[in-house]
This record gives sequence, structure tokens and C-alpha cells, in this order.
Amino acid sequence: MIFFYILYGLTALYSLFLLFLIVGTFRVNRSISSVKKNHNISVIVAARNEDKHLSALLNDLLKQEYPQDKFEIIITNDRSTDKTDYILNNFSRKYPQIKYISIQDELTELIGKKRALTEGIKHAQGEVLLFTDADCRPGKFWLRSMNRVFSRGFDVVVGYSPLKCQSKGFGKRIICILKKLERLAIFTLSAGSIGWNWGITATGRNFAYKKKVFESINGFEGIGHIPSGDDDLFLQKISKSHSYKIGFATHPDSYVPSIEEKSHSQTFQQEKRRGSKWQYYPVLIKSVSLLAFIFLLLLLITFVLALAGVVTWRSFLIVFLVKSLLDFLILLRGATIFREYISLLVFPFVEVLYAPYFIIFGLLGTLSKYKWKM
Repeated sequence: MIFFYILYGLTALYSLFLLFLIVGTFRVNRSISSVKKNHNISVIVAARNEDKHLSALLNDLLKQEYPQDKFEIIITNDRSTDKTDYILNNFSRKYPQIKYISIQDELTELIGKKRALTEGIKHAQGEVLLFTDADCRPGKFWLRSMNRVFSRGFDVVVGYSPLKCQSKGFGKRIICILKKLERLAIFTLSAGSIGWNWGITATGRNFAYKKKVFESINGFEGIGHIPSGDDDLFLQKISKSHSYKIGFATHPDSYVPSIEEKSHSQTFQQEKRRGSKWQYYPVLIKSVSLLAFIFLLLLLITFVLALAGVVTWRSFLIVFLVKSLLDFLILLRGATIFREYISLLVFPFVEVLYAPYFIIFGLLGTLSKYKWKM
């Protein structure tokens, strides 16, 4: 009996949290001020062994419909061993707007991508720092759209990064649609929390903040030793300071698609990497994540007990249907914001698999090591 009291209590908390996020999505980007201004922008990219993608990205950035004297492009070559150096040398000689920096070392207190980004930020002249990755494809109005959010009084802006699938074959396309739904869920969570000026998660594919923000909280200090987290952990650090206004760019011009080319092995390692960051989250986010983990674990146990005939199916279905309804509502809200309705087609399939998926990768990320491009 106590088991079910706990389960029903966690169901209520889970539902209230999702309703909290849904309300938050309606509060996103409420105007603080409205000043038309073209900020000086530094676009910063950390590139390691990205010779397949760099030329396309640089051409996209050079085509931006934004005053040419108001933005610069800074690429940090992070110890690449492919043709990245050759490509960047050629582009920087041809286009003075491109600054090319190369690093060969790694600091114990500043490892991985954070080292490369910090070096790029040191050389940045812009008031606004705008980040993306080499495998992304920003549209020509990206800078203009992100600038528009900053002009409304925000100090930090998180942007949407939809998945662009290039894999052929039915199986890979289905997997890509599943990943699209997962990404939709993550960004809806991000937008909903940001509506309450609470930064939970972001992606380095489409992320921006004023340089003064980076300097005032001492950059990546305190999280620099962690292999990842230049986006979500840094956003949480900003949020924890309670000093800055966070916005979310929802206009389609601000979207930055990323190309999905990961193998199954790389995807597996990526999910472990995401799960590994839980231990570094602030107490509040860690507590919410832990409660979600316990809730899903109890739900899975209830399913197994119902399957074994120990409890009635009614006990399981009540909780599962309530959870599914709230999950669908928040995803529907996200699909409305980001115009991603096609992803909802796989919702029933994902809803069935999500609990074991979340539990398995939460445990693997916390208890085992992962391999990733450092």
C-alpha cells in the first residue's frame, strides 16, 4: 500500500511539473524592453577534425543577412589531425572577417571544448557571443533573428536546433524520427523552464550570451574540468547567479539544423555522456531528475508486477495513462512552437520505451565511463 501511495504522489508531482513547464512556454520572451539595435556579434565555433563540415558552415556564416561590419567569425582549431587547418587557413586569408585560432594543448582545469571556446572568447570583439557547431547549417537570417531577442532586453538566448537526417534506409529514418521527438522534448523543457527565467538545458549548436555574462561569472570556472557541459552546465551556472534575463528564440529564422550522421555506437556513447552530467547539476535540477528517475522506476516495477499477476493492470494503467496524457500535451505544445508535428507520429512507441530508456542511460551515465570526441 505504501508503494502505491508513493507512486501516486510522484505521479501528481510529475503532472504538476509538466503543467508548470507548459505554462512557462507561454511566458517565453515577455518583453523587458524594446530597443532596435544591431549588436556587435562574435560567432564562435570550436572545431576538431571537422574538415567534412567546415566549408559549408563558413559559407553559411558569410552569407548572413546582417550588417557586415557588425559581426565576426572566430574558429578555434582544437588539436585537429585532419584537413581542418588547411581549410581554415584558406578561408581566413580570403575573408578578413574570419579569425582563425589554433590550440595544441589542454589545461587540467579547462578540458575539451571549453578550452577551445574560452580561447575564442578571449579574441572576441563582439558584445554578443553566438555559438554553433561545425556540423550545423544556420540560415541566412540567423544572426538577425537572434539579435532581435537580445534587443528585447535579454542577456542570454537559447535557440532551437532541429535534426536534419541524411541517412538512407527505412530503419535509419525511423531512428531519426525518434531522435527528432527526443530533441523536441528537450527543447520544450528548455523553453518551458526559461519562461520562468530558470535555465535547465541548452545546446551549443545554437546558444548565445553577452560577453559581460561570461566574464562576470568567471567563465567556465567550477565546471571546466568536466568533459562536457559548455552549454547546459554553463546555462545552469548563469541561472544560479540570478543576475541575468534568459530568453528563448522561437522564430523559425533562428533555428540551426544539425546533421545527424552518428553511428549506433556513437549515439550510445552520446546518451551515456548526457546521463553522466546529472552528478554536476545544481541541487534543484538534480532533485527533480532524481524524482523523475524514481517515478519511472516505480512505474516500470508496477508494469512487471502486473505482468506477473501480483497487482491488477488497473493499478498500472491509471498512472501510465495520466503520465502519457501530460507527456502528449507538453509535446503537442512543443510541436506547435517549433512546427514539428510529424515527430508526434511516433509518440505511442516512444512513450512505451521511454521509462526503461531513461533508467538504463541514467544508470550507465552515472556508473560507467563513456567515450567521446575530446
